Order: sequence, then C-alpha cells, then structure tokens
Amino acid sequence: MSFDPSDFSVKEAVKRLRGLDDSELEAVYDAEMDGRGRVSLLRDITSKRDSLREESTVEEPAPAAPAAPAVDPRIEHRPARPGAAAASYIKTS
Repeated sequence: MSFDPSDFSVKEAVKRLRGLDDSELEAVYDAEMDGRGRVSLLRDITSKRDSLREESTVEEPAPAAPAAPAVDPRIEHRPARPGAAAASYIKTS
C-alpha cells in the first residue's frame, strides 16, 4: 500500500518503499512531487522503480538445442550419390 511521503523523513520514507509494486511507487513519487519534492527521496523511488522494471523484463533463457542422436559405431553412414537416397550399412568386419 502506498503512503504519503510528506508525513515521513527521507530515511523513514525510503524504508517504507520496500515491498511496494511499480504502481504504488509511482503514487508515492507523484505525492512527493506534489508535496515536498525532496530530490534524494525522488532519486531513491526512481531507482527502486527501475530495479523492479529490470527484474520484470529479464528474458527466460532459450531452451537448449536437442541432443544429437547417438551414433552407433557398428553402422557406417554413406553420403547419397546425386539422385540416390542416403544409405546406412551395418559393418560386418
């Protein structure tokens, strides 16, 4: 829940910023701008809002590429000749 920062010292107001969401911080910022306009408190509110916004825009890492299929050493893979399908042969020796 937001609060009226003009009721508190800067130090006390900064303590009350903890746990506020972006919209609540915006309300506190607007109240301070309309009230006492203390630069240090405005700077702290802005810093807190920027941190929240950075946390919310962190992208999830891309999923890992699928693992390559296991290669069976008993199978010999030969590239296809032009116009022919690729072939695999089981090694006999």
